[in-house]
Amino acid sequence: MTTSRADFPTIARRSVTMDAAALIKDMIIDGRLHPGHRLPSERTLSEALGVSRPSVREAIRSLVAMHILESRHGSGTYVSSLSLDELLRPLQFVVTLADSGIRDLFDVRALIEPGGAALAAERATAEELETIRRVASESTAPELSQDERGARDIEWHDLIVRCSHNGLLINVHQSISLLSVESRAITVRVPGVLDQAVEDHRKIANAICSRKPVAARRAMHQHLENVRVSLFAALDAQEAAEGGSQPRDPTIARVPRKTRGDEPVQA
Repeated sequence: MTTSRADFPTIARRSVTMDAAALIKDMIIDGRLHPGHRLPSERTLSEALGVSRPSVREAIRSLVAMHILESRHGSGTYVSSLSLDELLRPLQFVVTLADSGIRDLFDVRALIEPGGAALAAERATAEELETIRRVASESTAPELSQDERGARDIEWHDLIVRCSHNGLLINVHQSISLLSVESRAITVRVPGVLDQAVEDHRKIANAICSRKPVAARRAMHQHLENVRVSLFAALDAQEAAEGGSQPRDPTIARVPRKTRGDEPVQA
């Protein structure tokens, strides 16, 4: 399916790549373009938008880099699936490679998840409360492998935020959850983290199920802080070992020592 020239309004300021990219994004948002939709040719877009072909080409390239558009060799340019996982792929790359990626991720989780737990304590249905308590136990079951525990942990944290019944918070947290897959793969291998999580999850579930939002907020914050302290202590020790004679543990990714701005967030 293609879009005609008449569907594209002309851009007032000419040869502005950012304007062209913004307009294409607006057309996706308002439904004129949708996932799987094939874009017109560069020439057609150039004439329809009133910008040069190089500007259109650069706009398309920028949107392809953001996984909003998809270039198919020999076929053309299409609107991507626009799935959250695909749109977040560049951020996943940043979290994996950036020196402070994992630390920054914990800062954001500490800002979002305690509030989600507090709202869940206020808004979760009776059925949801029972599910939170049950999944809390299942997520820390000793018979699970490390990878299974990591996956269950993500599911449980997602469940709590969903029980906040706040659509915007749920969407924001979903993006954070997808980005945290890399960090979860590391934390489940840090000695002591999983054992501590058993008690932490119990406290969080009890606070939420007792309809105590302040206690739920504090319990979730303390849980994240416990994981942060254990993880960063292990990473700092691993970094120190890199400078000595001890071999580096390949299961723990390298993250630099704390820098200004890494202090724990207070509840």
